[in-house]
Amino acid sequence: MENLILKTGFDNSIHNSSKSEEEYQLQMMSLITVFMENAIKTAEIYTKHSNRKTITSIDISLGLKKELFTFLDNDDIEERALRIFNEFKNEEFVTSSSDNEDESGEESEEKNEYNNEEFVSPNSNSNNEKIYDIEKKNETEEEEFNKSDCECEVCKKTNECAEVWKTWKPSNRIEEILYSSIQNIDNKFHLI
Repeated sequence: MENLILKTGFDNSIHNSSKSEEEYQLQMMSLITVFMENAIKTAEIYTKHSNRKTITSIDISLGLKKELFTFLDNDDIEERALRIFNEFKNEEFVTSSSDNEDESGEESEEKNEYNNEEFVSPNSNSNNEKIYDIEKKNETEEEEFNKSDCECEVCKKTNECAEVWKTWKPSNRIEEILYSSIQNIDNKFHLI
């Protein structure tokens, strides 16, 4: 996993210029986005194949674990990461263009969009009642997690990766970062 950027065809070298560093950061964000999209897709499939309708934090954790072990096996990483990279780059260009307009004294339409909006006070009774209703509804509709017994490739691999995870130790810095992040999620949601 250490050669993640090289595998995808992205340039791995960082030069002293801030533009190269920004591009490197965009490349990393693109790869992380593909990683996360894959993990969420796995969680979605795993949930459906478990005959449940709600994706739980356990499903997401399982998706992340599977992705950690299988990310580089995907054939379309480079294509998807490059597409996302270009989207980020275009968004950055648009953002920096609008920043320049703001600096020149012109106000952007985004800033004016909410000027005439009325905001409801967080202490308002109607707002609190709505929040309470949503919380009450969520409490009563929670689905219990159950492991998928489906024999499809996604579910089998997800379950295998969950077992391997129990004894697996990272072998490089990228794996250490991902392992630590997933462990933090598990700890936060009391999944382990």
